[in-house]
Amino acid sequence: MVPATKTLLIALAFSIIGVAVKLAIFDAFGSNAGFVIYIPAVAMAAWYRGFLAGILVTVLIALADTLLFLPPLFIIAVDVRSDQIRLIAFLAGGVAVSYLSHRLRNERDRARVESAERRRALQEAAQAREDLARLIHTERRASELRDAFNGIISHELRTPITAIYGGAKLLARRDRELDPDVRRELVADLEAETDRLYRLVEDLLVLSRSERGSIERADDPVVVARVVERVVRSEQERWPGVKFIAETGMATTARGDDTYVEQVLRNLLSNAAKYSSTGSTIRVIVDETAEGIRVRVLDEGAGLDPAETSRLFELYYRSPVTAGITGGAGIGLYVCRALVEAMGGRIWATPRPEGGAEFGFILGRQAEDATA
Repeated sequence: MVPATKTLLIALAFSIIGVAVKLAIFDAFGSNAGFVIYIPAVAMAAWYRGFLAGILVTVLIALADTLLFLPPLFIIAVDVRSDQIRLIAFLAGGVAVSYLSHRLRNERDRARVESAERRRALQEAAQAREDLARLIHTERRASELRDAFNGIISHELRTPITAIYGGAKLLARRDRELDPDVRRELVADLEAETDRLYRLVEDLLVLSRSERGSIERADDPVVVARVVERVVRSEQERWPGVKFIAETGMATTARGDDTYVEQVLRNLLSNAAKYSSTGSTIRVIVDETAEGIRVRVLDEGAGLDPAETSRLFELYYRSPVTAGITGGAGIGLYVCRALVEAMGGRIWATPRPEGGAEFGFILGRQAEDATA
């Protein structure tokens, strides 16, 4: 609809409403209520459609009032001076009311727009502050990671590399013969340090992929019991002073990755052995729950503070209870959590009532095993 036509129709509607109200009052009370009764119709038209609509209503109502209420009826003729004055006053008042109503509507709309703009500006400022805080936190976190990573590179990697380098130089010397026992000891040390270096590099690779968010999700079939038995045999050779017992039960298949599970187990068993005294027993129990295939590593070490169990899997965190017992990079448990979560599982740590600690993880069953 054309805007001018719409304005005219709206003005006509408000005019009819105003005249109808005056006619109803005239019929009910037999009294001419005057032009004041039309002011609300003028104001509402100007508020709803603008200044021009208010003027049109004023003019239309003035014509209708002259025809219907001023003698001679049904003829536009105003002879009485007082009626002329009232008509002129109504026309002037209608113009004033139309202008004021229109102006108030414009001010209201402008205030709403300004309020919306202020809210939007405040929201944008708040979002900018959040983005800035997030950026600062990210940069601070990246700086901390770089510093910690450099510390690991400069210390944790240097130690096994120095030992390997020194041992290799001694074995390579041809100016003197080494005692067989010394040679065997050097070879054993070289093997142990090489294994340590290999594990540390593997953890650092997982750490690097985790920080970039590029650890591949794993959903392949894994016979957890076989991986546990294999890793337990390997760790038993590495830690002859500690006894490992594997309780594997049924060979149920889980969803995950064979290499991931092996690395998690190596880290958990190595941690348990590192913080256990000579002659201790470490049990690895594989069983099933409603949630999936569960693996628990139970040791007889120094135990855990219940308040810190949720922090043990944070990057570079080391428990004050065990930090003084032996060294470490503080990334092993973080790597375990990253790999378990990549397999869709969960990992936990909790103190044992009888002493020591329990570290465990759970993986979902393969689809065919879950159905069976």
